[in-house]
Amino acid sequence: MAEVTDSFPELVSVYRVSGSKINQMSQTLANIKRNSEQTGHSRTDSLSRNLSGGSGPRAWYPQNSRSNAWRHPNVIHKLEKWGNGESGEANGKSEQAKSKFPNNLTCNDVGTNPCMNDKSGQCKDDDDDDELVDSNSDTVYDSDDDLDLDDAEESHEARKKSQWFVAFFDVSDSLTIEEINSQARQWHCPACQGGIGAIKWYPGLLALMNHAKTIKARRARLHRTFAETLEEELRRRNVSITVAGGVYGRWEGLDKQVKDHEIVWPPMVVTMNTRYEQDENSKWSGMGNQELLDCFSEYAASKARHSYGPQGHRGMSVLIFEASTTGYLEAVRLHKHFKEQGRDREAWNKCQNPFVQGGKRRLYGYLASMEDMNIFNRHCGGKSKLKFEMRSYQEMVESKIKNINDDNQLVYYFKKQAAKEQIKSQALEASLSKVSQKLRQTVEENRLVRERSKIQHEEKKEEMDAQEQFFLDQIQVIQQAIDAKEEKFEKLQQEKREKEIQFCADFAEREDYKQSVERISSFTRLQDKHMRKFEAERDKLAKIHEDKKLALKKKLWQEEVKLEKEFENEMTKLMDKFTSGQCEEENGRQK
Repeated sequence: MAEVTDSFPELVSVYRVSGSKINQMSQTLANIKRNSEQTGHSRTDSLSRNLSGGSGPRAWYPQNSRSNAWRHPNVIHKLEKWGNGESGEANGKSEQAKSKFPNNLTCNDVGTNPCMNDKSGQCKDDDDDDELVDSNSDTVYDSDDDLDLDDAEESHEARKKSQWFVAFFDVSDSLTIEEINSQARQWHCPACQGGIGAIKWYPGLLALMNHAKTIKARRARLHRTFAETLEEELRRRNVSITVAGGVYGRWEGLDKQVKDHEIVWPPMVVTMNTRYEQDENSKWSGMGNQELLDCFSEYAASKARHSYGPQGHRGMSVLIFEASTTGYLEAVRLHKHFKEQGRDREAWNKCQNPFVQGGKRRLYGYLASMEDMNIFNRHCGGKSKLKFEMRSYQEMVESKIKNINDDNQLVYYFKKQAAKEQIKSQALEASLSKVSQKLRQTVEENRLVRERSKIQHEEKKEEMDAQEQFFLDQIQVIQQAIDAKEEKFEKLQQEKREKEIQFCADFAEREDYKQSVERISSFTRLQDKHMRKFEAERDKLAKIHEDKKLALKKKLWQEEVKLEKEFENEMTKLMDKFTSGQCEEENGRQK
C-alpha cells in the first residue's frame, strides 16, 4: 500500500488491476517519461509504436475502467505541451498518436464517469472487492490511480482536470463567490461517484468539505485529496466558506510552550546609591543591613547585604527575599515599584546626579541578574561571597504559581465544603436541640401519664376490691342464711324425733311397751332414711353449685384474659400511631 503521507497514492497498489493491457499501458507511460529528453518526433513515434503494440492499430479498453481513473492524468497535458512546443512534424505525430485512443481522451473527456459507458458489467460498485484495509489504521483506503506531478501548480491543475473532479470544478468555475457560498445550492460528492453515496446531496460547500475530511470508510484518500484540492481552489479564488448564523475560519494561536529564562535564586533586588560619605581615610561608608530593611519594611525581605571593595562601601546593596514563589513575587513587586517611580536599571544607568533637593541620595533598584551578582561579588572572597544560583523561571515560579492556583482552588472548594458542613452541623445541632427538648417533654409527659395511670389503677383496684368485698359479703350472708336454714332444719328434725320418742314413752306407759319400742324404731329408721336421702340430695346440689361456680370463674378469667389482650392491642396501636407521627414530624423538620 502507498504511504499515507503521499498526496496522491498509487491506487493500483490498493485496487486489483486485471488484464495485461493495463500493465502494458503503465510500461508505455513510464517509457514516455524516461524519454522526455528526446525530440518531439521520437517521442511521438515511440508513443505510436507502444500504443499500437508494434502490430498495427489496437483499441485501448481497460478491463477494469476504474483502475486507470488516476494513473498519470497529466500525460495528456504533457502531450498537449509537446504538440504545441515542438515542430509541425512532431505536432502531427502527436495528433496521430492521440487518434489511436478509441475514445479520443482529452482534458475535456477525462471528467466523464468511467462507469457510464461500461456495458460489460465489469464496472460494479466500489464495495465489491476493490478495498483493502490498512492493518495499522481504522481508515479504509480505496484505490485511486497513480498521479505523477512535477510542481504544485501542475499538481493542482491536474487534480482539477482528473476524471473524478473535472465535472465538479467545471461547475464551480462558472459560479460567482455568492453562488458558491449559497446554502441553497446542493452538491454531489465527486469522490463518491459510481458508488454508495453518489446520489446524496450536501447543502453548501461546508457540508461537502466536512464530509470529504471526515469520511473513513470508503475512498478515504480520494476524499482527502478532493478536500485539499477544493480548499486550494477556494484559497486561490479568495473564497471563504460561511453559513447563515455563523462564521467559519481558522486562527493561529500562540505556541503552547513559552520560552523559559533563568532567574537569580533566592530572589534578590539590587539597590543602588546606598553609600553615604567618605571618611578621612578615603573610605566610603553607607547604609547598614537593618537600615536597608527598615527602608523597605513594606516588602517581605528577609536579609540585606552590601558590597564592599578596596575603597569601602561600593554603593551597591541587595535585598534578599525568601526562596519561594511568595518571595519572588515580593521582589517583583518592589522592582515594579522602582520602575513606576522611574528608578529602575535604565534610570540608574542614565543617572548623572544621584542627589535630590536637600542632599538626600535617591535609591534605585531592580531585579538582580547573574551579571549583577558577579559585580556584587567582585571584591568578595571565600565565605564572604553572596551565594546564589540560576534557576528556571518555569520551574521555580510559574509551576509553583500554577500549584498555588490549584491549591487555592482546593482551599476555596474545601472552604465551601466546610461552610456547607458548618451550616449542616448547625442545622443538625438545632434539630438535635429541638428533638432533645421534645424528647424531654415527651419523657415528662410519659411520666405524668404513668403516674396518672398508676393512680387510676390503684383507684380501680380499690373500687374492684370494694366491689369484690361487697359481693363476698352478700355471698357470705347467703351462705349464713343457708347455714341457718340447715341448722333450723336439723333442729326441726331433732324436735320431731324427740316428740316421737316422748309420744312413744307416754304410749308405753299407757298401753304396750313393746309396741312403743317398735314404733320408735320404725320412726327412727324412717327419719334416718329421709336424712340420708336429704344429705345425698344436698351433696348433689352442693356439687352442682360448685361446678357452676367453677364454670363461672373460668368464664370470668377467660373474659378477663380477653379483656387484657384487647387492652394490649389497643395500647400497641396507640404507641404505633404516636411513633409514626413523631417520625413524620422529624422528617418534615429535616426537609
